[in-house]
Amino acid sequence: MVWWLNSTIGYLIKILFLPFSSLSPWAAMIMISLLTALLMLLIYKKTSDQERIKKVKNRIKASFMEIRLFQHDLQTLLQSQKELFLANLRYLLLNLKPLLVMLVPIFLLLAQLNLWFGYKMPETGETFLLKVKFQKAVDLQRVRLELEAPEGVVVETPVLRILDEREANWRLRRIGQMSGPLIITVNGERYKKELPSGGKKLNRVSTVRVKPNLWQELLYPGEKPLPSDSLLNRVELLFPDNRLPLGGIGFHWLVAYFLLSILLGLSLKGRFKVEI
Repeated sequence: MVWWLNSTIGYLIKILFLPFSSLSPWAAMIMISLLTALLMLLIYKKTSDQERIKKVKNRIKASFMEIRLFQHDLQTLLQSQKELFLANLRYLLLNLKPLLVMLVPIFLLLAQLNLWFGYKMPETGETFLLKVKFQKAVDLQRVRLELEAPEGVVVETPVLRILDEREANWRLRRIGQMSGPLIITVNGERYKKELPSGGKKLNRVSTVRVKPNLWQELLYPGEKPLPSDSLLNRVELLFPDNRLPLGGIGFHWLVAYFLLSILLGLSLKGRFKVEI
C-alpha cells in the first residue's frame, strides 16, 4: 500500500520535473515551491474559519494600538496586554486544524523532494561507500557475500564486515556513466540497489532501500522495499549532500524550499482572498 502511494507521488513529481531536467535545479525548486504555496493556500482556505481569523487579527491590531496609546495608564495597559495574549492564543488555536491537515501532504512531498535535491552523484573518479545492514539473527561471519557493479563503477575493496554493527561495506569508484544497478548476492539471493544514471543537471538520487516498514518506507520512498523475508535490513549509498548554489553560497534545499513557499504564499494570499 505504502509503495503504491510512493510510486504514484514519485511518478507525478517526475513528470513535473521533466521539463527542468536540463535547467538549473533552482528552476524546478521555484516551480515546486509555487505549487506548494498554491496547495497550502487552498488547504488553509478550505479548512480554516476565515471570518474568525479576520476578527482575531483585528483584535490583535487593536490591542497593539491600545498599548501604544495608553502606555501611561497602568490598568488599561495591563488589560490590553491580557487581551493581546488571549487573542494570540485564539489565533494559534484557529491555525491548528489547517496546519495539521497540511502536515500529511507536506511530509509526503518532502520525502520525494529529498530524492531530487538532497544528494548529488559522485563525479567521475570519486569514491563512495555501499553499506548493507543485516537482520539481528544473521551470523555475518558465515554469510556469503558478493557484489556486482555495472558499467561505469568499479569495486575497489573486498567486503568489510563490521560484526558488532551487523554491517558490510564496500568502497566503490565511479569511472564513467553508471548504466545499471548494483547487485548484492547474499547466500545466493540477489538484491538490487538502484544507481542514478546522471547526465542531467537535475537527477533523482535514491540512496536508501529498506525493508517493509510504514515509517521507513515513508522516509525513503525512492525504491521498492526489500523482500520481507530478506536477511537484509537496509541498503545505503553514502553520497555527498547536495547544495543549491546561488551567489557563491550553497543553500540546503529545505531552506530554499520553505523560504520560497512561504514568500510565494504570502505574496499570493491576497489574490486568492485567503486570510492568514
